[in-house]
Amino acid sequence: MPPWQNYMQQHQTELLNQTIAWLQEDGRIISYMPYNRGWAELLRKLTGNKHILSVDIQIEFHRDYDSYLAVFEKLAARGSRLFPNLEGGEIDDNEITVRFNGHEVRTLGPAIIVDGAKIDRGPGTLLFMMMIENRVESPALRFLNLFHQFEGTGHNNANNNEKLSRDVLRDGRFNPYGASDSPRTKSRKKKNAPPPLCDWNHETYLLGIELGVKGRHVIPLPTQPSLLERFLTVWGGRPSTLVSDRLRAATRYLTKIVGIHSENARITPLERSFSLYRSVIDGDPNVEVIDYGLVVKGGLDILWRITPGRGAHNAPYLIQTMAKNRIGLGQPICMFDNAELPLGDRLSSVVLGLLNDDKLIHQFEQIKYAVHQYKLVNERGFDATPHCDLFP
Repeated sequence: MPPWQNYMQQHQTELLNQTIAWLQEDGRIISYMPYNRGWAELLRKLTGNKHILSVDIQIEFHRDYDSYLAVFEKLAARGSRLFPNLEGGEIDDNEITVRFNGHEVRTLGPAIIVDGAKIDRGPGTLLFMMMIENRVESPALRFLNLFHQFEGTGHNNANNNEKLSRDVLRDGRFNPYGASDSPRTKSRKKKNAPPPLCDWNHETYLLGIELGVKGRHVIPLPTQPSLLERFLTVWGGRPSTLVSDRLRAATRYLTKIVGIHSENARITPLERSFSLYRSVIDGDPNVEVIDYGLVVKGGLDILWRITPGRGAHNAPYLIQTMAKNRIGLGQPICMFDNAELPLGDRLSSVVLGLLNDDKLIHQFEQIKYAVHQYKLVNERGFDATPHCDLFP
């Protein structure tokens, strides 16, 4: 069960019941869901902001639709995570470059390059919709920022808030205290609400809940980029935590009655953690999956083996250098990964670190020692076998 759903059911049962009664009495919001019009109506009534609007823009009617379609068919055929679970055109290795609403878009394997930025995950059609909206901010940067917020992998929120404060002051956008568009006060900057942890299709993010014997259900969030950003802002505690809790309560009920059954949706921290881990493995040719583990080839041309087991400092995996005949060398080493993170996140950080072992040897003595011992053994010409003790 997603953490936010568990919190609402454990600690906000009265608010859940009040919100259900309110939605049933209103009627309009439920009838418009799960489309942009319904989300705009919900956010307007929750926040009291009458300027929250839905805009009916169809990418099919855009003048550069053929460019979008060419990218869509090529990436869908390659199994891209930008257009998941969709059929495309014929599979080939030829890349294409198109222009969409003034932006250069180039394919690169299962990814695309937009204005010089590589993007390989997230709702692909949503990215093109951001190009249509024509904001000052780069659509690629805007898309990636939104992705990190949904994934809970945002970088340095404090710095982002400081930048927002400066931008508001410089542009003269002075809003009433507590307004959803105003910068947060310093006392609240470290109290960000947990992300909704959504899955996605090619159009938007999918927010999911667990319904016991009825299984897992998801509801599509807004496909309009600006409306989706507004949803995430309110979810994160603006203009108040009460409003964000009411949004969670409403979303839970709406998902229950209009959501789509989807047992494969990734909506828990552990599932998302291993999804990240899988993307790291699939995205690098120097990572090989073997029986009961992985082999990582680092920048020093050394092989590292990661296998299940009780490792250094009680880590649930073993990290060892590996001989060419796939036998582990030496004692397991510790990478000092964060034990509080989900296991998939920890393994991802280990793999990414070992891929850059040429840099880690200057930071961690245990890496430097393992590399030294590996080279020493190979220079002496030892035959690493399961029966020899290379490092007594």
